[in-house]
Amino acid sequence: RRPCARRPCTRREAMTDGLTSLSNRKSFDEQIQKLSKECNEEGKIFTMLMMDIDHFKSFNDNYGHQVGDQVLRLVARTLTDGIKGKDMASRYGGEEFVIILPETNLDHGIMVAESLRKALANKEVINRSNGELLGRITMSVGVAQFYANESVEDLIERADAALYTAKHNGRNQVAAAPTPHERSLSKAK
Repeated sequence: RRPCARRPCTRREAMTDGLTSLSNRKSFDEQIQKLSKECNEEGKIFTMLMMDIDHFKSFNDNYGHQVGDQVLRLVARTLTDGIKGKDMASRYGGEEFVIILPETNLDHGIMVAESLRKALANKEVINRSNGELLGRITMSVGVAQFYANESVEDLIERADAALYTAKHNGRNQVAAAPTPHERSLSKAK
């Protein structure tokens, strides 16, 4: 009997978010560790996008969890449609998503993030159960480029700080993380 011929592979199921069908947090953690190791060994780069749906809690509270789940699936589909090749979109947790862009520098990562942000903001959310228009949703995005010998934890922390900056500056925008060097200089002040 061939593996995966009749039923989904157990490993694939374990690495997929059940609601959005994106890679899950476990899969993301494995992939980013593997990619950072490869980039350190081969002198390559990658960029990470950390995204959060703006005002998701109030949306979920106002319209219910069924509509909230619908929104999460819409965001996942928008992200999947907006990336290509080796790029990997994952559900990081709750209403947070991450994308890994191999062989992509910060400037190109910002362009991808801006494209995804605009694509999502242009979509109308419609309650599937009654056809009611619920408006639009937006997301804030933090973008960080991986630098040689940087820990994955530091990269995630920089991307998360950039995401917080985007939210703090009014949401529905993209913010770039400082380089590790710029960050250590600002901490020293």
